[in-house]
Amino acid sequence: MRTFSPILRAALTGAALLLSASCGAATTPTVATPAASQQAAHRPPAPLKEPAIVAFDTQNGTLEYWPIKHGGGQTLQPLSGPLGIYDGYGLASFDKTIVIANYSPPEVVTYDLKTKAEKTMADPFGQPYDIAVDTTGNLYALSSTNVAVYKIGSSQPTELTCSKITTAEGIAVDRESDVFVTGYGPNFMGVVEFRERSTQCIVPHLRAMRGYIGGIGIDPTTDDLIVVDDPDLCAGGIEGRMIIYPKPYEQHTSVRRVLNANYCSGMIRLDAGASHIFYADATVSDGYPLIEQARYPSGKWEGTYEDGYYSGGNFAGFTVMPNGVPN
Repeated sequence: MRTFSPILRAALTGAALLLSASCGAATTPTVATPAASQQAAHRPPAPLKEPAIVAFDTQNGTLEYWPIKHGGGQTLQPLSGPLGIYDGYGLASFDKTIVIANYSPPEVVTYDLKTKAEKTMADPFGQPYDIAVDTTGNLYALSSTNVAVYKIGSSQPTELTCSKITTAEGIAVDRESDVFVTGYGPNFMGVVEFRERSTQCIVPHLRAMRGYIGGIGIDPTTDDLIVVDDPDLCAGGIEGRMIIYPKPYEQHTSVRRVLNANYCSGMIRLDAGASHIFYADATVSDGYPLIEQARYPSGKWEGTYEDGYYSGGNFAGFTVMPNGVPN
């Protein structure tokens, strides 16, 4: 079973977002149910008619959202009824479908916002906590040491593994269906790549990551690779260093920006036009979870999304709709 750092542990107990940054001692994940406001759970779901950040509520087992706007938002709105799962730590989407990596039981769940149809596919290789979708609709579910690859139309996945990584953190896939995984291993911290149709991993020529690993993603409009780390170990200073790599993903062509995370940056998602980046964050000392919004690629901060100051931090994985693929 995967073990988690304090920041990830907080995320998996509902106290913070899935912050993909390992920060020391580890523990086994559980899901807490704090005495938080459940107003959203009692409001009927409404159709999504505007650009939004969609998050998974680990207490109610529902999808909820914030309308995207300058300055962020403080009130989650209901988007679905209970889905019968509670560990949805990674979300992606395509068209009108939300894809959820459910940690326990280990499975991938798809939910069609238009028809409200729900489909469940078991993950026989691990307990997934992040997920990506490529341009053809294939799904890539990330567990601690492997990736379950679901070809479009199939519920029987194949497996990708890499000896470099024993604790994976995030996953992304580019237009050519090359798969990128961030994580840690014996004398290793960084990114590995699986070229399309290959089960062998390589280490691309990227800048060395520093501190803790944050999020990873692909710009759907340019195919640029985006890697985020937290050089000052979530102790203030430079947190959320974003490095953008144009094809063919090499050090000398990269561009660096600082997102200035409040505490520690983590999972990242982009909107359809790649004009904004959204990244997991938290209050100081991981008090409760936040999602930050910044201009992309400048990294200029524009707002914060939260679920009310005393909400208890029940939201976990998130995605952006509409968005581009891959995501």
